[in-house]
Amino acid sequence: MGQYLAVGLRLKATVSKEKQLEGKSIEEILGKVEDKYNLSEIYERREEETYYEYSIKKEVLDKELVPLIEKFYALRYTKDERTDATNVIGALKALPDTSARLELLNDRRFQTYQAGDDMEYFHLDIFPPMKIRVCSCNAILSIDGKIAMECYGRVFDFFSRCIAVQLQEFALSKALTVWIDG
Repeated sequence: MGQYLAVGLRLKATVSKEKQLEGKSIEEILGKVEDKYNLSEIYERREEETYYEYSIKKEVLDKELVPLIEKFYALRYTKDERTDATNVIGALKALPDTSARLELLNDRRFQTYQAGDDMEYFHLDIFPPMKIRVCSCNAILSIDGKIAMECYGRVFDFFSRCIAVQLQEFALSKALTVWIDG
């Protein structure tokens, strides 16, 4: 199994409640995490016993999921490329609602529309320095590989920002993320 360069939507993110957070301003720390991962107004935050969970609001997904994917595919894939993007759009439009469209991710029958997870540590610039584990559940919209990279975080942030600018008419563009999957 290899690693692949993936681009997709961060549907859900969980932020671990680390022991080292005790005594710190949780709202300040979560604010820094929210800024870093663009967990903006399109996400709802829920507190659980051992983590905070951010999920994209249902009304945003209902309104923008298919239109954003259509425009993303038009930007990402050329007419000469052999992809299943056209089949994905047809399948998504044939499904009755967003829940069914998100369930399709788990079938993994499309290369350009499948579930993917990512986990990384966010290093906080506070004293004393600390890192917080952030796990994401994503909808893969593009996956290419195999890839091997070291120290890739800043360039992936750049890729994410560039893609979001191209799709800025969609609130969901704030949920786009780039990572190495596998």
